Parts: sequence; C-alpha cells; structure tokens
Amino acid sequence: MTLLEQRFRDLLSAGPRDAASLAREAMGLSGPEAVIAKVAEAALAAAPWAEKDGALWRIRTAPPPEPAEIALAAFQGERAAVAFLRDGKLGDVQVLPASEAVASLQGRASVAFGALAGALHLRALCRALDPARPFTTASRAAADWRLPHHGGDDARGALATLAAVWEHARARAAEQGLEGFENLRAFADAPRPVLDLAPYRFNAEFLSNLPETPGTYRFLDDGGAVFYVGKARNIRNRVLSYFRVPRVPDAKWTTIVERLREIEFSILGSELEALLEERRLIRELRVSLINVQVESHARAPRRLPDRSVFVLPAASDAHAALWLHRSGAALRRVDVRLEPRGVKQVSGGIRAFFVDAAATDAGDLAIAEGWLAENLERVGRLDPDSPDFEARLLRVLHGEAFEPARHG
Repeated sequence: MTLLEQRFRDLLSAGPRDAASLAREAMGLSGPEAVIAKVAEAALAAAPWAEKDGALWRIRTAPPPEPAEIALAAFQGERAAVAFLRDGKLGDVQVLPASEAVASLQGRASVAFGALAGALHLRALCRALDPARPFTTASRAAADWRLPHHGGDDARGALATLAAVWEHARARAAEQGLEGFENLRAFADAPRPVLDLAPYRFNAEFLSNLPETPGTYRFLDDGGAVFYVGKARNIRNRVLSYFRVPRVPDAKWTTIVERLREIEFSILGSELEALLEERRLIRELRVSLINVQVESHARAPRRLPDRSVFVLPAASDAHAALWLHRSGAALRRVDVRLEPRGVKQVSGGIRAFFVDAAATDAGDLAIAEGWLAENLERVGRLDPDSPDFEARLLRVLHGEAFEPARHG
C-alpha cells in the first residue's frame, strides 16, 4: 500500500468522507471542490479496498464468506423436496413433510422459488433481474430463459430445474455487478422504485383496482394503437410489475414504459385460456406489436391421458370450462352452465367431440398440452371412457369442487 493510500485509509477508518475533503487532507490540494474531488476519486478508484456509496467514499466492507453449499427446496402442497447444491452438483434428494423441510433449512443458506422465511426468494430475484417476465413457476422461468428443465412431479427433476434457474439468475446478476449469496438475497428482498404515473392516462387507483384474476392485458400508445399484449395468472400483479423500476433497465422495459399511455385488459377463466388468447392476439395484431413471438416455448415432455375432459374455471361464476382433449390431436373449450338439468346434452356433445373432432392448430395444441402437463396435479379431470363419467359430470354441473387429475 502506498503512503497516499495509507493516508486515505486512515481518514476513512473514522467514517465515510466526500472526495473533496479527502483531496484536501490526504493530498494537500486546494482549489475548486469539483476539480480536487476528481483528482482524489481517480486515486481512490484504483484502490481495491475503497468503494463509493452515493457521494461518499468508504472502506469496502468485506463480503461474508460464500456458503460451501446451497440448500434447494421445491414445495408441492404439503410435501417438499430438499437437496444441497455444491460446486454445481445436486446431492441426494429428500422428500419431507413441508413443516419438516422448513425446519431443516433454518440457519442454512437456502433457495426456494416462492417466499420462505430465511431463504433467498428466487422468484423475486428473477423478477428483479428480468422484470418483463412473470416467472410464475420455476418450470416457466426455465422455459422463458431457455434452460434445461423438467416438468411434472419428479422430485429430483423439480430440484434440477430450480438449480438451473438459480445458476442462471446468479450469472445474470454477476453481469450487473451483483455477486455473493447475501447480496443477492438482499437484492431480491429490496423494494424497487416505482414509476411516476404522470405521463399516463391512468392513475394509481386504476392500477390498484385491476382484477386479481387470469386474463390478458394490452398496452396502448399515444395514438391508441396496441403495441404490446401479455397474459397473466393475476392481471393486477403482472401489470404492476412493469411499474417497479429494475436495477438495470433493459431495452424492452424502457420501450414499454416510454411508449405506454393506456391499458386494456380482459378477464378470463384460467391461465390456460389466457395463454391461448395471448397467442391469438399476437397473431391478429403482430404488425403493430413489439412482441412478435407466437410459438410456444419448448417444455419438458410428459405424457397426458389419451382422452380427457379437464375441468377449469370459466370467466363467469355461473359456468365451468370443460377442456375436451385428444392427446396430440385436438382441443376444444366448452363453457357449460352449472345447471344439472343439462347433463345429457353436455354429455352428448362431449362424446361427439371424441368421435369426429377436427385437428387443432398445432401451436395452440402445443401451448395447451405443455400447460396441462405442467399443471396436471392441480386441475380436475374426467375420463370420458369411465363408466361413471356421466355421474362425475353431474357433480361438476352441480358446482361441486372437483379433485385434481391423477395419472400415473
């Protein structure tokens, strides 16, 4: 360490200082503050032990040692899969009751995709690094970032997907000058600045009153033209994400918030319906849009039953959405009124579909089958070939809650 560096360090050991005062006291300079400050800053910038925090310089805080291993936790209902990641390699997988998994993570450096006390919130980190994407699940994050991922309920596959997303998020953060587990955890938890709404034709009340339902949203420019469309599991949360300023704004986010003037939205029954409607809108409006990709992202293959009637909510509470599906061939949504007297007519229409349904657009089918495979444990399913099909359909028309699909 040079004599000048030692003088700087002695002064900064008493607390942060501005560059001009350091120039006067450590370097003996006089003159306009802006000029002498630049001289001191040039010298301090070369000192690896010094860092600037706002307008002040200070001794760089030594980062805490990096954990030798990271605990990854993937939760599914009342169960959780846990494994340790060391040197990029995933260790043995344990499947535990969720409460036991939470207890086992206490005091450890851990990562979970959702919010979990003490763990790094990976979804929040992903959204802070790439705010234009929803990151609803780890599988969706992997698909959006073109990473290896595993759909379905295999515990090791779910943790491998989580590990891939974590490693990619770390690499993205490093590109922005952000490194270290504790720094990443703090960054994920930190609130982001909110945009000034003055340029827009809506206010904070409009945003806070957006529906917390699945649907699509459309961004309009100053001339009233739609320039961006998106889909959401929760319209309000998704749209609000655009108004939190990212740490390093990218070109897409900047273009959207600068061009945006009005917002329109459509409430739909499910995320699946929203995905297909988004694709339809992009194809219809593609000439004027900045998002032009209409093909589905590749998803991990998982075999669906050959013939199914999937039961999902409809936009109207008085209806249910029946998604009639022939694997690899056809898909049709039928919104049925929750009225038991119509069971014979509905049943007849369903059986007719499985006899002579026309092939579905390949892109729509790929999107739907990818979503259904990823969410198979969370949707209701009727087997149209089951002898009790009509009785189970009647339960749906009675408005009874329907158990998720079970398929080996």
